[in-house]
Amino acid sequence: MTSGSPDVVEVLGLPARARETHRLTKKDILEQWEHSAPADARLLGRAINSARIVGVLSPATIGVPAVRDPDRPVDMIPVLEVRIADDVKARDERRAAELLHRAMPRPAVIAMSFLEGGLVLSLALTRLSKTDGGMSVVEEHLTVPTDGITAASLYVGELDRADLGSLYRDLVRRAAAGGRPAPSLRDAGEAVRLRHRLAGLEEDLQSAIRSAAREKSMQRRIEHNGEARNLRERIAQTRDALYEAPAHQTRTSNDPKVGP
Repeated sequence: MTSGSPDVVEVLGLPARARETHRLTKKDILEQWEHSAPADARLLGRAINSARIVGVLSPATIGVPAVRDPDRPVDMIPVLEVRIADDVKARDERRAAELLHRAMPRPAVIAMSFLEGGLVLSLALTRLSKTDGGMSVVEEHLTVPTDGITAASLYVGELDRADLGSLYRDLVRRAAAGGRPAPSLRDAGEAVRLRHRLAGLEEDLQSAIRSAAREKSMQRRIEHNGEARNLRERIAQTRDALYEAPAHQTRTSNDPKVGP
């Protein structure tokens, strides 16, 4: 981590007994992909500089029961810190994180750090693969910069403690909403889908604004502006479904934009 960069241990408020330091070698990272998916192994080798386990959430470390479900067992939740190599494209960062989630038979918290600073959390809702032993199928995948998350909102001690599966889903739900989910938003998968939808709508809005600015035809400019108004309404509706409204304040289009 660079000086001044956030620390995933701090972001999660990990208690001392849940912290550890265990370096993962490139062999550890690549061995599950070298024979079955060589292209993915090469991507991981290019994208990742180093990796280590910095924490483990388990019944012994945080006092939350395990889940024995045959499709979605959660005996523990590893917390990994992964240093991303320079000049790696954003899509390759996300692909590398997804491959790491798939390579584990349980949910994981993956924190991607960068030489220039910053930290991005990667979280995934998964189930055990029925064809690849010891691996998972990713059903929903979320990457979110920690600088857009309300301080202390992801502390492990504040999450749903019914069992480790509930705790992880609550973490995903909160992270998707930047630490302030709408009270009616209880499903982690829906929270991730709303975040992705919001990011797509905001990209479409910027495209409509650029098109209107370039357009020489008045009629076409009016059409682009109408499209932009419609997109702003849909963005507001999606934000209302995802985020808790600030007290005594109406959300506006000036609210911070979300990432992928």
